Amino acid sequence: MSDTMTQTQSGTEAVGSGLLLDQVIARFREQNPGFLIGDDVIRRYHLAMQSRGFVILSGASGTGKTWLAQAYADAIGARPKLAAVDPSWSSNEDLLGYLSPLDGFYHHTPFSEFVQESAREWTSADLAGRTAREFHVILDEMNLARVEHYFSRFLSAMEVRSREGIARLDLAPGHTVELTPNLRFAGTVNIDETTHGFADKVYDRAQLLELPLQRTYVEEYLRGEPYEEVLLRVWDALRPIAPFGFRVLEEMHHYVVAAGEVGVDWQVALDEQFVQKVLPRVRGADGRLDEGLESFLVALGEGFPLARAKVELMRDDYATHGFASYF
Repeated sequence: MSDTMTQTQSGTEAVGSGLLLDQVIARFREQNPGFLIGDDVIRRYHLAMQSRGFVILSGASGTGKTWLAQAYADAIGARPKLAAVDPSWSSNEDLLGYLSPLDGFYHHTPFSEFVQESAREWTSADLAGRTAREFHVILDEMNLARVEHYFSRFLSAMEVRSREGIARLDLAPGHTVELTPNLRFAGTVNIDETTHGFADKVYDRAQLLELPLQRTYVEEYLRGEPYEEVLLRVWDALRPIAPFGFRVLEEMHHYVVAAGEVGVDWQVALDEQFVQKVLPRVRGADGRLDEGLESFLVALGEGFPLARAKVELMRDDYATHGFASYF
């Protein structure tokens, strides 16, 4: 059994943070009362993070992937670092920094500095005889660039760390950093035409966890709203072709509330939100698109003239070109 996971007399698993699983879930719930997610998902993320140390979170946009990673880090008292991946990243230097040939100095990135801080914390805790605080790196939208290009050194180093406990990562001649057991990684991914797939060596070194977009959670989120029934019908209609999550639902809610404050009826505001937030997600040559757009019209019921007009234009384009697009 690894030194980051021990077994208590009750049989409940404890982790390097010193918290039991039920304590982690309790803290998570206390700190994030509005986060609609099952205990089973928290448990799976917890076990994957504590056993492997590298978790890839996938799922529809707006399902709370980044939120989960940050909320979990807060719940166990870890120090989180959010790193937004740029599509232009093509080498390890984009993430780790570089040795300048002009001034001879190594130019660190916030990411490489965070890795150094985690190593210092590990050493300090070891000398003091205490449990080291965990450091969690969250690579947001990590497949906007090719992971095996900018993350390759870490992939190799993590394999060494899994066998030896600590791995040394070469940054440049004369510059190294240690990957210590208290450093853990999470990456969020969206799967669409703007992203890259993963090589098998990435999957081999990570635990992949897909966040479900459950209807029961959407029902709970919408409960009590005047548009609850119509928006739930629209969500059902578009889920097979263009699912949308809580981020979109939250923005729609704020828009409707703001519209009401200036005297705009919620039906008018919701119609505008269908056009501004929901229909731009419907695109492609999927054979189900026309049927999905027809189901959208049925789900609207009466009213919503802006959305109806836009859907008819999109269906015409699909019939003519075999491709649906908002523009």
